[in-house]
Amino acid sequence: MQINVIKDQKYSYYGSSFSEYVEKYSGDSTTPGISEKILVKFSFSLVFVILMWISANSFVYLPFSPIPVTMQVFTVLSCAITLGKTWALLSQLEYLLLGLAGFPLFAGFKNGVAVLLGPTGGYVIGFAAAGFVTGFVYKKLSEKIAGTGFDVFIACLSGLAVIYISGYIHLVGFLYLSSNLAGGATLLLNTFKAGVLPFIIFDLVKIMAIVSIYKTSGRKRQAI
Repeated sequence: MQINVIKDQKYSYYGSSFSEYVEKYSGDSTTPGISEKILVKFSFSLVFVILMWISANSFVYLPFSPIPVTMQVFTVLSCAITLGKTWALLSQLEYLLLGLAGFPLFAGFKNGVAVLLGPTGGYVIGFAAAGFVTGFVYKKLSEKIAGTGFDVFIACLSGLAVIYISGYIHLVGFLYLSSNLAGGATLLLNTFKAGVLPFIIFDLVKIMAIVSIYKTSGRKRQAI
């Protein structure tokens, strides 16, 4: 009897008695166990890989920029809010690795290392970091101001900043090495005009769409 009391106290942290805890994760209960939850998260991470492929190839090139306007920012940020930082990062790494392995997942149905060495490489790499940062910020803010939409907005804005920084740094190097542009302030300004400035309005609209979707869904989402 004393042993049972100790066990119940030990597992009271989980909100149930020891016997209920065992039943919950032994497979005798209809409640999904840890392995089932991981399988569900992994499945959704693959779904977002497919969505990244679709959004990467829904693009429009601007005449003054080597960077296309795509729906990838919307997909990456939505993935982070939906799955949380860990699985958003893994989903983007899956997308990146599959593209490098030869699957035509990148914009224009491209693949391979050449994409990462091209003008858009920094943005593609930044998607993975943005997924993690967005999910991390969202989790922290949702614990304090959940349901306002402000948590989603700030989290997505943080992720967007990561994408811009990564893409901008890479594009500066690409333009410096592949063009006759002089270095210094001129290069930095021209890169900003080509790789960041034209996309700010488009991406803010995408973020507002994500905020609207998650505010009207009426469902509480908890990041991992």
